[in-house]
Amino acid sequence: MSASDPDPRTHRPLIAATPDAETVLPWLRTLAVLVGFLTLAILLVTLELLGRV
Repeated sequence: MSASDPDPRTHRPLIAATPDAETVLPWLRTLAVLVGFLTLAILLVTLELLGRV
């Protein structure tokens, strides 16, 4: 290991602070549902505007 290489021990707090899958999955599901509703709303507004032309 040279002086310019980062110390691998400095990355351990980041790994320890990373949430586990059981914590993240409900948030991902919520975000996916919100993205779906937003996409549907944008699609409906676009169709409405195209229908008025």
